[in-house]
Amino acid sequence: MVKKIVRGLFPLFLVFIIGCSGKSDVTLTAVSSDWNIEIFYKVVEGKYREIPSIQYIGKKPIGPEVKLDIIYKNNSATTNTLSGHNYLGMQMKVLVTRSEVDNWKDVEKVKITWSSDEGNLEETLIPKVKQSDNSGQNSTPL
Repeated sequence: MVKKIVRGLFPLFLVFIIGCSGKSDVTLTAVSSDWNIEIFYKVVEGKYREIPSIQYIGKKPIGPEVKLDIIYKNNSATTNTLSGHNYLGMQMKVLVTRSEVDNWKDVEKVKITWSSDEGNLEETLIPKVKQSDNSGQNSTPL
């Protein structure tokens, strides 16, 4: 009798475990003619740890400070500031700010603010889920 109960409950237990562990790592990307942004969300203890990266792909020199805001649906934001760099030809730079969020789907947009010879500039981008390359080759940043 006990064996039948255990056998009956085992599939329910598996469904519960699989359903509860449904979170998986994801990367969002946002690209413009000047910027390549990637935000990696790593699952840590049931939450998503946000690891942002930025790359300047524009052609014109820019000022000494760049600000990246990750803006969420509830109008809160995580702000990252880079300063004192020559951004031309910059490789993808992982930023030090780490936030933990309940759901990466709460990210609404990213805003990049910087200065150049043309004055202060700002771009607002909508990040999308980065698609993995099924061909077995490494995917190139967009």
